[in-house]
Amino acid sequence: MINELFYQVRIYFSSEFTNIYKNKINMELKDKLLMILRKHNADLLSQYDGFMGYILESEKEGNVDNSLYKWTKDSLKNKRKIEKYHNSYTIYVNAEEVYSKKVADSLENHLTKIVDEKFIIRISKHDTNPANNPQPPSKYYK
Repeated sequence: MINELFYQVRIYFSSEFTNIYKNKINMELKDKLLMILRKHNADLLSQYDGFMGYILESEKEGNVDNSLYKWTKDSLKNKRKIEKYHNSYTIYVNAEEVYSKKVADSLENHLTKIVDEKFIIRISKHDTNPANNPQPPSKYYK
């Protein structure tokens, strides 16, 4: 049996646009983004907030003796990475972190049209195949 791959789309903002997006600042590009998100029943979560949520949940559950937790925790100590994570967003569709290729392709197609490389820097699409995703460096394994 072949396991079906699922996908996730991410969007990367400039620091200036992150400020515009998070605050009540009007901008035509922001309106276009929000319209696309509504069309796809999608929401954004910054990678920073996602990583922090993972850390807090792991600590609450006492699940801190694993490589992913240690790697994520260390990554959030790096100021350059923190800025990067504040400006990169995971797109959730129907409150799901991953979704079908058809949904991801449609979302990516619509979002690509508003990439201006000044405020919205780029879009990326990732699949759930572990071979295509970064794994914690060996120093985080026992």
